[in-house]
Amino acid sequence: MHVLLARENGFCFGVKKAVELTEAAAETGKRVHNLGQVVHNPTISRRLADRGVHVIKDVAQADEGVVVIRAHGVPPAVRKEIEDRGLECIDATCSLVLRAQRFTKQLADEGYTVVILGTPEHPEVAGLRGYAGDGHHIVETQDEWEKLPKMKKAGVVSQSTQPPWAFTALVAHVATIAQEMKVFNTVCPVTVKRQHAASELAEQVRTIVVVGGKNSANTRELVNLAKMQGRNAYHIERADELRPEWLAGEDTIGLIGGCSTPMDTLLEVKRRAETLGAQTGSAERAAATA
Repeated sequence: MHVLLARENGFCFGVKKAVELTEAAAETGKRVHNLGQVVHNPTISRRLADRGVHVIKDVAQADEGVVVIRAHGVPPAVRKEIEDRGLECIDATCSLVLRAQRFTKQLADEGYTVVILGTPEHPEVAGLRGYAGDGHHIVETQDEWEKLPKMKKAGVVSQSTQPPWAFTALVAHVATIAQEMKVFNTVCPVTVKRQHAASELAEQVRTIVVVGGKNSANTRELVNLAKMQGRNAYHIERADELRPEWLAGEDTIGLIGGCSTPMDTLLEVKRRAETLGAQTGSAERAAATA
């Protein structure tokens, strides 16, 4: 069994920064709180928990110590609450998310009705809408954006992990319903590279294993891309989730991780796939000669 790794793997720079800042805070001996999962990856969450980092859902749950703003960012009201409570704040927001927040605020300040492409319940989108002003719209599917009302001035931004084709399609539609339009392309270029790598992998193999958190938007999109190209795609978080029947009849499979999947997790999956592939191959040869 040959396991073909995608050309893009490992932490993106935003995830790397968020994890390093949280780990550095934990080493100070202070009580450290992550405001939500610092990144959407269970392996990293367990690693940080082992170092004494506590995940909280609300700032009110932290009565002392340090609050780390995760890579996805937060609305301005949450930043203010951290300050008002006198807590030390470490901002681990990805620089590309900060850029999207600045652009969203700029559009709102200039009087544009902001249209955000994204998943409404995603924490990054929650942060963006805090800068979007009154009357903004959040859409994720074509059915949703085709129901947008006509607008005099429309400004368009995106959750960083949305697929670029969806952003292009949304912009094209808004151009038909707005008298004036301003667009900031805030789709993450690192995410786009990862998606291109997934598509390239799908051209070389029939089966792809995608490794990453089940609540990771960019990881789920890699699965979707592989399936859109007619490939067998399996989404797992850990090596022990890999099933031998997925590998049956395959000489080569593809392997790719989401932007918050550490390389050591990916390599564990690779080793297990090779082991299972060897076992499956031996069983198939034995059956053929029986």
